[in-house]
Amino acid sequence: MRHSAAQIIPLRRSSLREIRTASIHSAGVRINGSRNEVWLCPAYSGADTVMLYVKPGLTVRQLVAELVAAQVGHCLGLPCPDPFIASVAPHHVGRARGPTMLAFGCQQVGPTSLAYPVRNLSLMLDLLRKAKATEGVCVLDEWIANAVRGPGDIVFDAQQSVWLIDHEGALEAHIRPDEAVTNWLAGQLDITLQTRSERAEFLGRLHQLARSLTVAQIHGVPPEMRDIERGDSTYAAVLEFLAARLDHLGSLLSARVIPEQRAFDMRDPSNDSASIA
Repeated sequence: MRHSAAQIIPLRRSSLREIRTASIHSAGVRINGSRNEVWLCPAYSGADTVMLYVKPGLTVRQLVAELVAAQVGHCLGLPCPDPFIASVAPHHVGRARGPTMLAFGCQQVGPTSLAYPVRNLSLMLDLLRKAKATEGVCVLDEWIANAVRGPGDIVFDAQQSVWLIDHEGALEAHIRPDEAVTNWLAGQLDITLQTRSERAEFLGRLHQLARSLTVAQIHGVPPEMRDIERGDSTYAAVLEFLAARLDHLGSLLSARVIPEQRAFDMRDPSNDSASIA
């Protein structure tokens, strides 16, 4: 099975999506079910009023992972809620009064109510397929070395629209750019593939998406990161990791789906992304 360069879905040559800023203006409500502390808070962002899920307990690396995962998710056309850097008074998120702090926030998803995970795996996979998001999520998690995705990190609103959340466990500092980590969704999909032909077709779709990322411009530290201690250096280190990992992305995906798949140059569109050595 061969894939020509014309079949590759091009990305716009643009910088990563802007990180918005917001200010929490009153007390939030503690939300249960996430692996980290989460509060749903009302906030002002410029002239807009928004509801944000705020995570006040993240490390700097986890905060940057959340921001960047949402940004590169948008590069893949995936439904990641818009990321924010939120200014928070501690007593608005269950703490004693004190100096204002900066925290990660993402916009509430779902038009009229909260979005929830679907615990039935078969139904969740069907909804992901209908949303045409399965391959994109696999590629995203491989790129950001997201070893902790599970069913609770994929949520659906009342209209069955899918949203990807909770990326603070990705992009850990100890992971090498060429190192394979658990890719939960890819593993679940791999189980459903019965024949070698199905695996080759699946891998070809993953490779098309991965190769399209070579035009993404993942550089430049947002000025807002300077307001966070070690924020600018951490953000720069994460972007450096992503740029380096992009060169290994095709081989990592190949090894996951068809281990004997030959390595190929991600930046060479003439390569056959599904041929076997």
